[in-house]
Amino acid sequence: MIERDVIVKILCATLVAAVLMPLGYALFPYVSGELSGTQFHAIEAVIGATAGFGISAIFG
Repeated sequence: MIERDVIVKILCATLVAAVLMPLGYALFPYVSGELSGTQFHAIEAVIGATAGFGISAIFG
């Protein structure tokens, strides 16, 4: 059986992805002049990981 910690982390990752993906598509046209696609995706990944771990710490 899957442990509770794993389920919480999967749910947090899903929540963060559900919020960041549409937000990223909405923000990218405004910052594409300043950042390349790779830079933007790297920043988005760091923010997503930080948010995911933060939510996981709250619920875990």
